[in-house]
Amino acid sequence: MMNLKNQKGGTFLGFIIGLITGLVIAVIVALLITRTPIPFAGRQDKPESAPVPATATTPATDPNQALYGKDAKPATDAATAPVTTGMNGATVTTPANNTGSAAVSTEEKDPIAAAIKQKETAKAEDKSVYWLQAGAFKNRTDAENMRGNLALLGFESSISEATSNNGKVYRVRLGPYKSSNVNSAHSKLTQNGIKTTITRTK
Repeated sequence: MMNLKNQKGGTFLGFIIGLITGLVIAVIVALLITRTPIPFAGRQDKPESAPVPATATTPATDPNQALYGKDAKPATDAATAPVTTGMNGATVTTPANNTGSAAVSTEEKDPIAAAIKQKETAKAEDKSVYWLQAGAFKNRTDAENMRGNLALLGFESSISEATSNNGKVYRVRLGPYKSSNVNSAHSKLTQNGIKTTITRTK
């Protein structure tokens, strides 16, 4: 009876050991399969790039070449636009550099210098003479009084006789002035209550 029990126990133990051994072998085989690279996997046929044809650059033909004669030379290279043949056989003309373009003037680069130059030119061209008339009086005494008031302010004036529709008048004038200082004199007289009129003579 004891031998039968021992025999059954040994059989069950052997079954358990065999089952565990089989599982271990199966796990090892699975790991080996997953880690082994698959032949030709991930290899893709890459299309070979087509060779790029070399571009040929030829100078443009001058249609007026027959008019130059034997010793005459065509236009300079700066005015000749090179012709390039592309991949599709199309002709592409590259624009030539415009070496004859006008340079930007100094006045365009510096507007302040341009304004100063313009002002100096205007002064040189303006050769007119300016006068300030402080009034026209019928009585010479009134004209003399105005002249005295102007002298107190530091202005030198003169009295001139003129004939108008109303008869003889006496004009009190200051000057002559240049265009650069007539406005300042006019402003100073206005501030002191004396109205003047600017007249110009050439």
